[in-house]
Amino acid sequence: MNARLRIDRLLVTRGSSVLFDEKFHEGVNIIHGSNGGGKSTIADFIFFGLGGDLREWKPSASRAEKTILEITTPAGKMTLRRDRSEKSGRPMDIFFGSMTDALQSGEDSWQTQPYKRTEQGYSFSQILFRAMGLPEAISDGSSNITMHQILRLLYVDQLTPVQRIFRVESFDTWQTRQAVGDLLSGVGGYDLFEKQLKLREVSKRYDDANAQYKSLVAVASGYGEQVLTEHIELAMEKTKKERKTLLGVIESLMATTASEGRLPEVERNRKDAARSYNAARKTVSNLEEQIETLSYEISDADQFVDHLRQSLRDFEAASETFLALGHLDFELCPSCFSPVTEKPIGHCQLCNTPRSKEDDDSRTLAVKLDLQMQLRESLSLQAARKSEFTEKKSALRVAKRSLQKASATMEFVRSGPSSGREAEIAELSRKIGFIDSELEGLQKRLEIAAKIKAASTAKDDLKNQLTRLKKEIESIERSQGLRKTKAYSLISKEAKKLLDLDMAEHSDFGDIDHVSFNFAGDWIAINGEKNRAGSASGMVVLKNSFAAAMLNASLIDKGFNLPRWMLFDNVEDKGMVEERSWNFQRQLVSLSSKAKTPHQIIFTTSKIAPELDGSNFVVGRKYTRAQRSLN
Repeated sequence: MNARLRIDRLLVTRGSSVLFDEKFHEGVNIIHGSNGGGKSTIADFIFFGLGGDLREWKPSASRAEKTILEITTPAGKMTLRRDRSEKSGRPMDIFFGSMTDALQSGEDSWQTQPYKRTEQGYSFSQILFRAMGLPEAISDGSSNITMHQILRLLYVDQLTPVQRIFRVESFDTWQTRQAVGDLLSGVGGYDLFEKQLKLREVSKRYDDANAQYKSLVAVASGYGEQVLTEHIELAMEKTKKERKTLLGVIESLMATTASEGRLPEVERNRKDAARSYNAARKTVSNLEEQIETLSYEISDADQFVDHLRQSLRDFEAASETFLALGHLDFELCPSCFSPVTEKPIGHCQLCNTPRSKEDDDSRTLAVKLDLQMQLRESLSLQAARKSEFTEKKSALRVAKRSLQKASATMEFVRSGPSSGREAEIAELSRKIGFIDSELEGLQKRLEIAAKIKAASTAKDDLKNQLTRLKKEIESIERSQGLRKTKAYSLISKEAKKLLDLDMAEHSDFGDIDHVSFNFAGDWIAINGEKNRAGSASGMVVLKNSFAAAMLNASLIDKGFNLPRWMLFDNVEDKGMVEERSWNFQRQLVSLSSKAKTPHQIIFTTSKIAPELDGSNFVVGRKYTRAQRSLN
């Protein structure tokens, strides 16, 4: 499946007023107007509406409040809505269907997606990537490629220096540029991106496990040097024996002498022991209740997660069945078995809803994304529940130990003699209390030692996974050499063909032997001379030709991920004479007419080629300073 994107309609509004509303079509779309007529403003709205991060708006755009775009992708029609703003990272509202349906639907039919990806949900870039058929790529092991990043290569604007390939950005890295170029060129497939995403996930888990291990070791160091489970268990055994001996002595004293009357100190100890026992018992009871509740919640959530996974599998199977068999007509209703009355052609034979493949595809994507988001959210919540369950189980072990100690103390006080031997028995009881405290400390140390052992094992496992993933990624990247050579060679070849068609009387390129480029370095070279010092208009031709060459390469080679879409703003920039601009416009039209793959090219011009003026390629009216693009 080729990655695809087509803009069908752009609507710009302020309150209930429509400032711009035009439909676009397959192939070449020309936005025509004189300088200052607002052509670049329309290009900026398209860039922003698709997810570009635009903060510096042209003055004429300041009246606009909302940008609404209807697009067609392999996953169907979608309508995208964003509030114009000078702030970066604006979210996007998405409606899975046409703009007509979107405008007639309530706000609850729209889904608001953030600019950045979240732990539980999706960013709008992730959704649009899936809809367009693009892999979800990461740039340098840490950042995901966004719609903004790929639009930097698909939108040839006026503000970027003509020597550059990418739309200029203040925060830019060569890793991101290389990743975007490789992604759109089809260098690497889902295997690589999935392993890169897995590597990032495992790296994060390893960092967390390593931090937890160090934290536990630091805590354990506060208890002394003995952090090994075997050492602690030996110490516990020795302490228990000592406790047992003291208990034997107390029992002997209690068996020999009669009571001599109660002492005030004994009464006080008895009350304190009862109070401690009740508090410990309440703590244990509360923890047991909380653990039981959590256990039920975890069990229910496991069933819900299984249900969601099965729903996703069923949904995938149903989609494949629908793809293989097409729409099904029913003679009987599958719910009540009544005969189904005939519906108009193109309508659902059950509910009579008008149908189209694009609407079906967009609804399919919406349902699938909803199931996937529910699953991610459920798994995240389940992980938090299980972590809390483990913590409470650990707390319960400590609480039971305290209860055992309080119970033993109370038992001594309750059943012990109240004679003059209290001092000796009290002293023995005090020693037992001290031993119990020691045992409690050893128990905590034992639990920490167990956690250290588990954290160490988890850390080692994750490190092994990291090593294996890095080797697999290196292997895939080595095997990508052939694909990269093929894709880059095709782009260079197509760029040379376009530059050879530039008008000889205006060209200062000379004889072109080859065109080379570097995404990471953000440069294009002719005959090995990068960022050459030619005329400004010549550099515009070079920059536009390179972008058109990338598009044409994607129309020739199915391996490209470029979504068969390109936006050029003001193709005759930097004082280019109109004949040279007309020549480039004709090249774009020729390129489009020869293409066998669906695509869309949008360009703005103030010097439209005579034969194109008034043609079906033109979108909207001619814009002038007196009659600008925004009403």
